[in-house]
Amino acid sequence: MSRGRRRALIGLGVVVALAVVVAIAGPTLAWARPGGGESYSGGGGHGGGGGGGGGSDAGGALVGALLELLFELCFAYPQVGIPLLLIVFGLLAFGSWIKRKSQDWDSGPPVALAPPLATLDDVTGVDPDFSRVVFEDFAFRLYATAQGARGRPGALDELAPYLSAEARAMLAGRSPPDQPVTGVVIGAMRTYQVIVPTAAAIADGGAMVTIGLELEANYSVGAGAGSKRFAVERWRLQRAAGARTRPPQAGRGFPCPNCGAPWQTTAAAGGQRCASCGEIVDNGRFDWQVASVALLHERAGLPGLTDEVPERGTSLPTYYDRALDQRWLALTADDPEVAGDAIPARLQYVYRTVNDAWAADDLDAARAVVSDGLADYLQYWLDAYRAQGLRNVLADMRLTHHVPVKLVRDRHYDALTIRIWATGKDTVIRTADGTTVRGRRDRDRAYSEYWTLIRARVRRGAPRVDGACSNCGAPLTVTMTGACGHCGAHVTGGELDWVLSKIEQDDSYRG
Repeated sequence: MSRGRRRALIGLGVVVALAVVVAIAGPTLAWARPGGGESYSGGGGHGGGGGGGGGSDAGGALVGALLELLFELCFAYPQVGIPLLLIVFGLLAFGSWIKRKSQDWDSGPPVALAPPLATLDDVTGVDPDFSRVVFEDFAFRLYATAQGARGRPGALDELAPYLSAEARAMLAGRSPPDQPVTGVVIGAMRTYQVIVPTAAAIADGGAMVTIGLELEANYSVGAGAGSKRFAVERWRLQRAAGARTRPPQAGRGFPCPNCGAPWQTTAAAGGQRCASCGEIVDNGRFDWQVASVALLHERAGLPGLTDEVPERGTSLPTYYDRALDQRWLALTADDPEVAGDAIPARLQYVYRTVNDAWAADDLDAARAVVSDGLADYLQYWLDAYRAQGLRNVLADMRLTHHVPVKLVRDRHYDALTIRIWATGKDTVIRTADGTTVRGRRDRDRAYSEYWTLIRARVRRGAPRVDGACSNCGAPLTVTMTGACGHCGAHVTGGELDWVLSKIEQDDSYRG
């Protein structure tokens, strides 16, 4: 055999061997589920990214063809083919061992989050009524509302009490201008800055509390291919140091921050004046106002509902708060009935209820176990599937493991974040003819996400898992206003039992 031919055969063998390894051990694919549509940040699935069981018939055929070529090389030129075959099997065995190790539920050593210089908890020093849950819900809703308003002439001015003139100008001037912004989904929100003024500064008057938020989100600008975008932004919010957090309200609008009346402005020197109470309210005197907005990164051309994309976050380590154990002991001391299997049972019930409602393409049943904001979030994705003649079909969805990672307690709420691992069959079909356009009906895929359950701080008692109202005991049906259909008690804000308020992506979550 000539030296050139031998080199060519060896090169072919190496290529085949590598192709076999990549084809068998390549990245898994993320599909869809409750928690968000598709391809969050262009990586894992919009709700955290699936994993496990990807692949396709075409991929299986490719593996078979490559193996056949490698075996033929073993018979024709054993001195080349057999060593390569041994290398392939060795690499696959090593990869299988690594994969088994990565199945450890914590996906590697847990990571304790280093305490920052200042946290949202420090705001309670000047506002004992401050609630992280209330603030984060407000910030989530304001972000989504402001993004949706920036494509409608004059709509941002309707949010003047909560968006400064600088912030409104920055949002209105974002390219492309005058295009509708729809489908805003926030994947992560992190606090990067907290500035609480000193007592001396407060005494001098005019002192402001500042909170900096970094947000990751998807949204669509305009219509058509390429309209979907991923963005990372920093929003800096300010509020007078003497302002106080009001008790949570069932309403979800943006009224006058002073009197609570529907916002109507009148012309005034020095700022926007409320038509009802006459106060100038666009300066952070009464409630949080976004002082500035900075777009750090924006990327277009994200995958759509029928695209399969690599999973990214399931194998990442688990991030947990150092204060978790201490706060959990305090919670169970206040309410012993949440100890033991009570929270895991509620989590299982919430998971099953949400997935069953999603699979039925009807969120009415899920309204009893999710917050209003999350219900809006899930409904957007169901509507997006319907608009494209698609349906996300889930079967055999089940939790396989969970671990609590964070507990926040304030005057109004307890908020427990749990990392979940789950698996099941996840496909997307065309509703017209039932054909599968993504996924496999015969194969499970695994994923992980961070779920946050909230409950009112004053509430006590074992969580319910029987579908009954925790107030009146009747079968719980939820009205459009988030109230029990029998007794009228509001239930979707966690007033009576633990409800799911947030699903965060495992490739974005850092506590």
